[in-house]
Amino acid sequence: MSGNQIEVFAVLVLVEIAKYIKLLIRRTIQSMGLTKRGRNYYSARRAIEGLDTSLRKSICQYLYICGNISDFIDSYMQKKLSVEKMIDKNIPCDELILLCTVKDDLMRVQAQIEHHRKIGVRHFAYIDNMSTDGTFEWLKEQEDVILFSINEAFSASRSAAWKKQALDNLGYDRWYLVIDSDELFVYPGMELFSIGRYIEHLEIKGIQSILAPMIDMYSSKPVFSADAEVDFRNEYRFFDTDTYAAFTGYGSSARVRGGARSRLFGSINQVNLAKYPLTKIHADTIISCHNNFPINRRTRKIRYNKAVAFLLHYKFLPGDIQKFRNAIKLENYAGKSRWIKQYMKACELNPEISFYFESSQIFNSSMDLLKINICDKGFFEELRNSFIEDI
Repeated sequence: MSGNQIEVFAVLVLVEIAKYIKLLIRRTIQSMGLTKRGRNYYSARRAIEGLDTSLRKSICQYLYICGNISDFIDSYMQKKLSVEKMIDKNIPCDELILLCTVKDDLMRVQAQIEHHRKIGVRHFAYIDNMSTDGTFEWLKEQEDVILFSINEAFSASRSAAWKKQALDNLGYDRWYLVIDSDELFVYPGMELFSIGRYIEHLEIKGIQSILAPMIDMYSSKPVFSADAEVDFRNEYRFFDTDTYAAFTGYGSSARVRGGARSRLFGSINQVNLAKYPLTKIHADTIISCHNNFPINRRTRKIRYNKAVAFLLHYKFLPGDIQKFRNAIKLENYAGKSRWIKQYMKACELNPEISFYFESSQIFNSSMDLLKINICDKGFFEELRNSFIEDI
């Protein structure tokens, strides 16, 4: 090794040592409660002292990743969620329950329940957050729907607390499909085999949580201008297939970037499109917007980080423009609704802006999902073969 090479090597070693010392100092300062996040951490530890140890660990990890979660702790500890209708508290443990929080979204909820009934979901649990458009009344009439209600202002952290309270009522160590009211869970082959058969395959492979990226669905017309009177699933039938990028983030959980929103609104809108909606939930589980806690060695082994299902995401319907304006006013979404502000600004500057472009794909059947560039095609080939063998 020459003298110059030795000098370069020495510099690299010193740089790495400096990075390690900087990290050690930052963690030490935080552990002493000398930063805002550190103070929040110790405040949270005191507030949840009476909870089970494993749940406290999940909450603290949630706090570390997401920042201040006082809304979650306050809402969860006060137990304000009300049970409006419980169809059967003894639902067999091997049967899936769909869990969703909703506010004033009757049209999408009706389509959501219809879609998931078709793929084999038999039990639904909705948390109604002060709906005034008939959503609450309609859900209460459905024989297969368990209904909760909550009279609190929405925030992402409070929504996680409401779901945790609902799970305390519904039970643990079972499969749940946790989605938003503007999402439909889909997987290649869903016309051939039910979601129950899909879960059986996951169980055989030892998987208890799967990645399902959000796929924005859109019409061929300008944003927010599609016909509101027709079935939105027929109008919003286009999606991107080659604009997504996936990579592993914190704690071996996946992140997905790109998609139609990033293509249309620019790189500043690189929101995380990854979710883990279909999962076997345990007593220490906390469900956030894009992740489930805890993230530890156990969950890493049972979590599948390749795209083996998707969430068709219907976010830009004509009626959503008022919801976006309210979100901007209240700043009650992630990052004080900064992404929504960018969407509205772009649409105001160009009223004719549209997601549709020359490479848009029409959604005709679930097999079209295999065209999405981050889809794990090998997983579905194996699933299809196992289904054929069973027949």
